Parts: sequence; C-alpha cells; structure tokens
Amino acid sequence: MTSALTDPLDKVDGIEMAPMLPAEDCPRPDARALMVWWKSLGCVGTDLPDWPSIDPISLLPWMGWICLYDVIDGGRDIRYRLVGTRIAEQAGVDLTGRFVSEGVYASTPSVLLEHFRRLGRRAAPTWTKRVMETQNGFTITHDRIWLPFRRNSDSVMLWLLYVCKLESEADRLDLSRFSGLSRRHAATGLVPVSLNPPSLLRV
Repeated sequence: MTSALTDPLDKVDGIEMAPMLPAEDCPRPDARALMVWWKSLGCVGTDLPDWPSIDPISLLPWMGWICLYDVIDGGRDIRYRLVGTRIAEQAGVDLTGRFVSEGVYASTPSVLLEHFRRLGRRAAPTWTKRVMETQNGFTITHDRIWLPFRRNSDSVMLWLLYVCKLESEADRLDLSRFSGLSRRHAATGLVPVSLNPPSLLRV
C-alpha cells in the first residue's frame, strides 16, 4: 500500500504509475497457467525466450486477451504489434500497427512510454493492476501480466501482455467520480485514468 503522499517520481503528467509486482505473485489461475507456459520455454537464469521460436498454437488458452508490443530503438517508442480481439472489443478500438507515441488510446502517451521503460529496466515477468475505460463509459479493474521476449538479441525486443479475462462481474466504477466529463480529451473522447488500482486512486 502506498503512502498518502506520492513521490513525484512516481507520477507522469500528474498520473500515478502502477506498482510493478512479480508476475508469479498474481493469484489469478489463468495468470499462473501463463507463467507455467513461459517458464516451460527453457529460460535459464537471465536468458529470455526467443519469440520467433514460439508456437502460436501454444497460446490458444489466452487468445483474445493478448497484446504484443514491439520495442522500437531500445524504448524510444512502442508499436502495437497485435491487439487481442477481446481487448479491442473492451476498448472500442483496435490499435494493431499503431504507435504509443501517437496517443491513440489516451491523451497521455508519455505515461505508457514511461511504463514500458520501467518494464524494460526489470526485464522480467511483471504483474500490474490497471483501470481501463470501456467503450460503454465504465472503468474496469483488471490484472495484467507482462512477459519479455527477445528476437535474436540479448535484450527485450517484444513484450507480451496478457489481460486476465474480464468476467461479467468485474468491478464497474463511477467514472465521473474519478475524472469527470470535463477531462475528456477533445480529439479522442477518452478520459485519462490512473494506472493504479481503485484503492490507490486519489479522489
């Protein structure tokens, strides 16, 4: 639990960054199964699995809830290599092929780019919690698992994001309580929301 006072270094554009936790600590059964899959790829020590050697069929249990992100120039930018169909449905837009720097998901691309820089410094399976606005105007809390891969190099070249399946009973929060319609981005119509879980939101 964070303190009432937030370190300015933990904020980007006034939005708090999500705590980064070990992926193996996530209690979700689907997340635990994914970690078993990742570890089965033959990672030794700090070695990362090589993405081109992955059999996509092995990811079938998590299909639809996966995003792939290409790391561009060591993290200067990030490209949405693939956005899962279920994620695109929840968000109301498919960003496959787009760049984070374009700000096409929210009005704060700098937050997402900093998030990937922090992931890159860890270069390890990571668990975060997120609050996402859906196309129906709700925000939904969910767990995310981030898995690093290399592509013929020693460094992280690709991140696999698994959004733990959103159940019908997922928490739905009062959007106006946190953001208010006045904060909607004029071009996208989206509301910038904190990356922290609701219990840590400042209201």
